[in-house]
Amino acid sequence: MTAKPLTRQQQNVLTFVSTFQQEHGYPPTLREIGDAIGLANINAVRGHLDALEKKGYIIRTPDKARSIQVIQSASRLSRVKRTLHRILRTDEGVLYRIVYGLAWATQGRAPLLVGPAIDGLRRALEREATEHGWKIRQMQIEPDHVIVIVETWPNHSAQRTAHRLRTAGGTVRRHVPGHSSGKALWEKGYVVTTELELLEELVSELLHDGGRAE
Repeated sequence: MTAKPLTRQQQNVLTFVSTFQQEHGYPPTLREIGDAIGLANINAVRGHLDALEKKGYIIRTPDKARSIQVIQSASRLSRVKRTLHRILRTDEGVLYRIVYGLAWATQGRAPLLVGPAIDGLRRALEREATEHGWKIRQMQIEPDHVIVIVETWPNHSAQRTAHRLRTAGGTVRRHVPGHSSGKALWEKGYVVTTELELLEELVSELLHDGGRAE
């Protein structure tokens, strides 16, 4: 079966289900999926799972809890796409060396990124990078903020890269003791720059002012 493209939210659901299965040895419930990706409406979660099943990424047993089985990971498809690019030479002459320095902070600069949250965040960011063919050159996780230097594709904008990594990182909420599942983990402001020599200065501004710098 040829898998059809996923929407951003379908991708988030598939990534979470696959990760949860690997970490726990069994699939998540609809409520756990909704809490992880910020969807309070269970019917919306069910709709995304229906779409994933129709597109050939998962299978489920009707009326049975924890029955989701991932049969086709998006990561595998991404690797196939990159292989085709090389074989067909569709990227010949293009240098994939767009490097962004990114940083974002926790809500209220709270020291939430400790213990299991650190490993969970690191895995989530690495999975998201792999999903899109990006390469994380450097990752620094502090209790109240994250700094990432990532090499991306030319057609992936700074805003898109920042949004995807922040969203992926938000899945570690379940590893943060006392953090409400309905509350955003990150502040709205963030840093994104291609001038890495300015990254330290911009991070300092972000942490002191909470604004968005680009």
